[in-house]
Amino acid sequence: MSANVPIVRTASWLAVIVIIFVWIIFMAIFTFLFQIDGIYIGSILFFILMVLLQRLIPTSLIKGMKAIKKNDFKAALEFFNKSVDFFTQYDWVDKYRAITLLSAAKMSYREMSLCNMAFCYSQTNEAEKAKDLYEQILKEYPDNGIAYYSLNSINTFSKKSD
Repeated sequence: MSANVPIVRTASWLAVIVIIFVWIIFMAIFTFLFQIDGIYIGSILFFILMVLLQRLIPTSLIKGMKAIKKNDFKAALEFFNKSVDFFTQYDWVDKYRAITLLSAAKMSYREMSLCNMAFCYSQTNEAEKAKDLYEQILKEYPDNGIAYYSLNSINTFSKKSD
């Protein structure tokens, strides 16, 4: 049975435009090589590449999400920590994710991983760790609504229990 957890996926319109542009380039190259069939070949190869990039590069993030769905928050924490490490080390992959991952995600993969880690802490009754991590997220990503509202919830519930 999977956990009933909220999942937010906002898209960057600029990234959508970049991805469409890359798709058009694929179609143009393969049309040049294979004439009229090149449009289909280019499109198919583009979408295969997109799926492969989005499945093979952020593997720890994907495994963490699967662990959350199984309510295995401790395992999810380990996967999200690996994801944060990867996208910290290779920040250019995350920064240019519209090209490197063909991803239209508005939120960076590192930011997603940090939010998911904080969520896991809150689910394992480690509210102080969750609070600290949400505060760190807001320092690095001041417009992060997930961290803002989650931190407000933690603060509200901790005041009620006092």
